[in-house]
Amino acid sequence: MARSIGVSVMRGLLVAFAVAALAGCAVPPPDSYVSGGKKDVAGLALGKNATGEACTQQQSGDGAADVYCGTWQQPSARVRSAGPAGADALIGLATASAWRQGLNDRYNCGTPSRSSILGGEPAVLMNCTQRLGGWPHVAMVATVGGSAWYADGVLPALPVMERAIGVLSGRVRAEAASQSQTSAADAQLASRLAAQAFSSGDVGAYEQLMKEAARANQAENFAGAEDAYRAALALQQKALGPNDPNTVSTLLNLALQISNQGRWSEADALFARADQLAAGAADGTQQARLLHYEALHALNQGKRTEALALLDRAEPAYAALLPPEVLKARPVQLARGTINRLGSGGPADMLGNRNLLTDVSTRSALMGLIEVRRYRAIVLRGLDRPAESEQALASARTLAAANGLSQPVLRARMDRTAAAIDAAGGDPTKAAAAYGAAVSAFSNALPDSRPVAETELLRAGQLLQSGQAGPALAVCQRGVGLLRQLKIGTEATLLDPCLDVFAQAAQARSKAGDKAGEQALLVQMFEASQLSQGGVTSQQIAQATARLSENARDPRVAEAVRARQDATNKLADLYRERDRLDQQRNPGGAAAPEGPAPESAALDKRITEAQAAVANADAALQAAAPNFGQLVQQVAPASAIEASLRPNEGFVSITLSDAGGWSFLLRNDKVTVSHIDGGTPRMAELVKRIRGSIESDTGIPPRFDVAAAQQLYMATLGGLSGAMGGMQSLVVAPAGPLLSVPFELLLTGPGDASNLAAAPWLLRKMVISHVPAAANFVSLRKIAGGSRAQRPWFGFGDFHPVTLAQARKTYAGGCSDSAALFAGLPPLPFATRELEAARALLGASPTDELLGSAFTAAAVLKTPLKNYRILHFATHALLPTDLHCQTESAIVTSAPPGAPDASGALLTASQVVGLDLDADAVILSACNSGGPGGGTAGESLSGLARSFFYAGARALLVTHWSVNDQAAAYLVADTLRRYRQSPTSGMAAALRDAQLGMLDDAGKGLPAEIAHPFYWAPFALIGDGTGKKLTAQAATNPKS
Repeated sequence: MARSIGVSVMRGLLVAFAVAALAGCAVPPPDSYVSGGKKDVAGLALGKNATGEACTQQQSGDGAADVYCGTWQQPSARVRSAGPAGADALIGLATASAWRQGLNDRYNCGTPSRSSILGGEPAVLMNCTQRLGGWPHVAMVATVGGSAWYADGVLPALPVMERAIGVLSGRVRAEAASQSQTSAADAQLASRLAAQAFSSGDVGAYEQLMKEAARANQAENFAGAEDAYRAALALQQKALGPNDPNTVSTLLNLALQISNQGRWSEADALFARADQLAAGAADGTQQARLLHYEALHALNQGKRTEALALLDRAEPAYAALLPPEVLKARPVQLARGTINRLGSGGPADMLGNRNLLTDVSTRSALMGLIEVRRYRAIVLRGLDRPAESEQALASARTLAAANGLSQPVLRARMDRTAAAIDAAGGDPTKAAAAYGAAVSAFSNALPDSRPVAETELLRAGQLLQSGQAGPALAVCQRGVGLLRQLKIGTEATLLDPCLDVFAQAAQARSKAGDKAGEQALLVQMFEASQLSQGGVTSQQIAQATARLSENARDPRVAEAVRARQDATNKLADLYRERDRLDQQRNPGGAAAPEGPAPESAALDKRITEAQAAVANADAALQAAAPNFGQLVQQVAPASAIEASLRPNEGFVSITLSDAGGWSFLLRNDKVTVSHIDGGTPRMAELVKRIRGSIESDTGIPPRFDVAAAQQLYMATLGGLSGAMGGMQSLVVAPAGPLLSVPFELLLTGPGDASNLAAAPWLLRKMVISHVPAAANFVSLRKIAGGSRAQRPWFGFGDFHPVTLAQARKTYAGGCSDSAALFAGLPPLPFATRELEAARALLGASPTDELLGSAFTAAAVLKTPLKNYRILHFATHALLPTDLHCQTESAIVTSAPPGAPDASGALLTASQVVGLDLDADAVILSACNSGGPGGGTAGESLSGLARSFFYAGARALLVTHWSVNDQAAAYLVADTLRRYRQSPTSGMAAALRDAQLGMLDDAGKGLPAEIAHPFYWAPFALIGDGTGKKLTAQAATNPKS
């Protein structure tokens, strides 16, 4: 039976790619534009260009030369002979020659104006603008001694272009080239140079950043693409100005990457800015691309009808930019009577429109039109319009094949779209075959990448649906293995079918009496489940890793991160080079010549060397940053977790998807699994009910929902209870909405809401701590209690709220609500008392704290904190769910005195990565991980914990909801008192004892209402809170 495209299928489609990345695959011939070759040898010195960069000339043929300036590895200018001609021919050569036609492919050029060079030789100049990038360019035709010369280059290269003509024509001696004087042409363009000051190095850096961004986008590393596009945009805006229309292409690409990461409001603001610039861009495709990318932005948000309307406007906008022969082209008929299949590498006579496609705008418009039609197919299938969907995809395939576009990336996306449509149409066998074709194409274009791995997972799901469990298991193992190799996670929905495959295979082994085989498969299943990763976690890992690449604290770490990225990129380039070589040797599927080609053997050797370089870079990164694993998505082997467990302790990991979920218990060298019915939707509803019965605007909690607390226990841990007998300690790695509730308040049996002190709380059975992931648990256990810090405590608090004016400058545009919420954060009157009590209990010095106006983000970053075992933040923590314009978790501080905005009042998670700590615990006593319905806020809090773990903390003590100041101060003080008495028992045990003390005293020494979880259960420990006993010297002399 046909059905709409589901979430797991849509995940394979709704990653929005930059069209420019695809358009760049079909490169015009080198003689069409300046950037035609790569600098490899020294040449004749021509002196300096207009921005002071040293330039050299390299002969590139008869009467032609390339000019290289500064650090740019591509020519800054190119000069070539136009043959015999007089001054009267200059205008014609500048406007109607083959050279001008090639120039038009990449640049918009103005009307020629007459000038002179080399002391009076006639010339004409043209002001040009690069269509892609908007960089100012200059073109010239000159005559010297009866011969004409063509030259073009980036604007600062004009002086050296003239000198190159002088040398090539014999008008200037080679040894005197660098001494040539300024000409009339230089003076003519002086004002433009002054207005748009940039160097060849700037252009080179921009092109490199755009290349890196396109690479990251194709590999579906959207955070990495965002970083590169941001840097490229900054270079453009510095040179061209912030309002230059030619920055719109980079701006649109940046907006799309941000949309791909789910930051809708931020993307909205960028698209609105692009809308103001697109009409004035030199590249005529930008208005069509604006509609196209806005459609993808709508599609990312699930707004299919809106996306279709925008795609329907983008399609004719792209088509209007294409010559009729491109639109009317049809695939060439092959000898056997079949048309060329997209991506098959057909013969050269199928490229009839190749000359048309040397025009960068034409090529870009064609790729845009193909992608628009492909996305129309996706949207139409999602709207349950299958016939129209298939027609749209067929038209995209036909247009690509007819115009000779055979890039493996394009073919892979087409195949993956076709597979998703087949899956939605209820044909899993056909869908599995199409996904297999997409895997092959992605492997050619982007070997060993996320798209390859995730397409394998999609394929496995269809194999499972078609009853092919055996092949599905092998495909799952390949896909999971590649994700592990890449050290990246993926969405739970993609992993869900593979977890079912592992579970079914394990059950079959169990029925056959093969217990060892059953456990081996359950281990694989558990380790695969660790790759499940929410979008917020993915974004925060990328942000923290990016911050490491700029790490000022330890330049070795930054160098190691960049070295690993460079080594990985080089290996990918070599794989692509090998694929291109294979296609050249095997055009159109013809039989390849026998025996390995010499160039293939050399290339294979370079690939082997590059693989070794990646391995060495991994080792160097691990040596430079031992805590790097705290940030990235790594898989902890089951054996490593078992080895880290203490006596009578168990580890539970939970993974959720929309369709279901699994709980895994590791204990006594055995993996036990239990299925979670209802998945994320049901867990979210139970968490919402529990939190709704705790949180209150009045400060008086409502009646606690004991039924929801018991149901949540049964759903997550009930199926494991038989294997949990005798456990005294539990470490749990929750997922999704479960991250927003402390497991201490789950009920193991029926409870009476009117007598909560006697309820069967899970807390009464065992000590409980939480970790973001299994890998964090293993890493933290290796360093638990190992702090060498001598001082016991450092406190932060009594923040001063920012003004509304400051907040509005930080949260501008469509973020006025975020500004109002930030400025409206209430002071915390009991925070100072809480800090005073903690300082006294732990014997810290009165100088070991930052309070009031002294408590700023900059002050925290500058304070040496490595010698403190406990850091205590009595302040708010903001999560993206609290402020929709806040892109990462942050601790709220005071703003610096006289600050114009509120940016200095936020200590972000990526800044925390730069701290240098050796702390047993960090306390955040005024954060709220619930958010609206407990959605992704807990995930954000776990991301903040990862950053602290990387910085050197071992545990984070946090609150899950806004709590009574007095109750929080009491609970923190009692926890620290117990921890000081027995630090080796751990912070989690101290917290449990303090919470049990409140429960046991409810209705006795304390009011009976204190048994409500609102008072005793807000705190939870993330990480490992084991400490070490204070030495006598440290206890009596906190300054030691």
